[in-house]
Amino acid sequence: MIMTVFISVLVGSLIWLDRVFIFQSMISRPIVLSPVLGLILGNVHAGFLVGASLELLWLNAPPVGAYLPNDETYCAVVATPTAVLAGSLIGDLSGVGLALVLSLPFSFLGRAVDLHIRTVNQELLSDTMESIEEKIVFVMKKALARSYGYALISIGASTALLCVAVYLIWDALPGFVVSALSYMPFLSIVIGLAGLISKDMPGLSHAGVFILGMTIVLVMTWIL
Repeated sequence: MIMTVFISVLVGSLIWLDRVFIFQSMISRPIVLSPVLGLILGNVHAGFLVGASLELLWLNAPPVGAYLPNDETYCAVVATPTAVLAGSLIGDLSGVGLALVLSLPFSFLGRAVDLHIRTVNQELLSDTMESIEEKIVFVMKKALARSYGYALISIGASTALLCVAVYLIWDALPGFVVSALSYMPFLSIVIGLAGLISKDMPGLSHAGVFILGMTIVLVMTWIL
């Protein structure tokens, strides 16, 4: 398991670059990325669930113009191995639900890493156009290597943290919480479709509704 998680981090960090830094061929979308990582980890089913959930949650938040949404790709990269690990302990649906709950805050970290890489890479550019033309290939290679290095370190640390968290808490989760977590992937899909219909950019009110919905599910699962 440790080796496959390590490989998924290597591959996921490379694909994460597709979101902004190279190619932009859409393979960094969660619906593509997570099943690929799921295949590496030996659980494509969990990968599809994570990918579909995150893809629809961010469906109405494309990076258009100056708007830079929180990083759904980073979230998918760290959520997929977490979901596979959790699924082996509490079942696929509940495992994906737990992974989504734990990994969604890491979308903010992904955005911060993205912005930091852009900032430090700007320092590679010279002030004069003549120097840029002479060194452009070297600068591009160094920028990509630096970007991958930052992504690898950050994603590796985030994935390790989430996997350790799963190991520490899974056995202490009450049965009704595990049952409630199994609804999480479907709630994510419903919320994503509702956001698309409303045609509004996601805001704090959406997060509040999401938390309220999960609270209601927990209460109903506990009562029933």
